[in-house]
Amino acid sequence: MTFNTTSIPLIRAIKEKRILIRNPLRPRQPVVEERHLLVTPEIDAMLDGYLHKGFFPAVAAETLIGVFTAGQLLVATRRMPGKKEAPDLEQVVNGQNEVWALCVRRPRPGWRLLGRWYDRNQFVALRAWDKHHLAGHYEGAVREVIADWASEFGAQSPRQGNELRDYVGGVLNELE
Repeated sequence: MTFNTTSIPLIRAIKEKRILIRNPLRPRQPVVEERHLLVTPEIDAMLDGYLHKGFFPAVAAETLIGVFTAGQLLVATRRMPGKKEAPDLEQVVNGQNEVWALCVRRPRPGWRLLGRWYDRNQFVALRAWDKHHLAGHYEGAVREVIADWASEFGAQSPRQGNELRDYVGGVLNELE
């Protein structure tokens, strides 16, 4: 993983193992454009099945992580998705400071890995929420992500952009 010189807080967090690079169990080929999923140790343990036994490890989560990191097709949106839409990646659209969700939809109703973009193609997941518990609690969840970000990275601002491609590269299907 390469980082530019502005990534010192992220490099420090990785060195100190406060943030972990999450690689898929089975890397996918071909790699279209490399993306990086960075997670807290708690999310890493959850995805490995040490927390929430019975839900993880989940094939759907590992498939999504593989597709994400390989830069393969993601369905993404920067608006509130419709009831029949099921994006893999969505921006939390209540105007809350660049918080995004990587959406693991199985086992139903799924989980949301909430976080922020550190840089283009570098998503830092800071909180995992069972969709049952997240519904109706987005504002509190967003506040937690923002507080976690400040605690982890200080004054480092998350990535901001006007278009989806300002955040994530690779193959995208953007819901409009």
